[in-house]
Amino acid sequence: MSPFAANLTDEDMADLAAFYVAQKPRPRASAVDPARVAAGRPLADAYHCTSCHTPTLTGQQMAALIAGQDLTYLLKLLRGFRARTAADLDGTMTMAAQPLSAEDVENLAHYIAGMTPAR
Repeated sequence: MSPFAANLTDEDMADLAAFYVAQKPRPRASAVDPARVAAGRPLADAYHCTSCHTPTLTGQQMAALIAGQDLTYLLKLLRGFRARTAADLDGTMTMAAQPLSAEDVENLAHYIAGMTPAR
C-alpha cells in the first residue's frame, strides 16, 4: 500500500477513511463450526481481542473491524501473525498472536467469522 498512499494528502486519507467507515458490513458466507465458535468466545477475552477491537469486534481507531470477516482470511492472517510471516504496522498483532496455539487460532477464527458485523 505504501506506493499507493505515498502521494495522498491528509485530506485524501481522511476522505478515504470516511468512505470506508460509511460502508455497511456484509455477512460472509463462511461455514463455521459451532463447537469452535463456542471454544473461541472465551479466547477473544483471554487474549485481549475484545480490548482493542471492542467487545463486538467491530473495531475502533486503529483496530480493524474483524467481526464476520471471511474464515479463510482470518485463519491466514492469524497464522501469519503467529508465524511472524505477516506483520502489522506497530507489531501489536504479531505480539498478541505469539501465545496462541494452532487450536486457539482455529477457534478464534471460527468465533470471529461467525459474528455478525453490526455497527
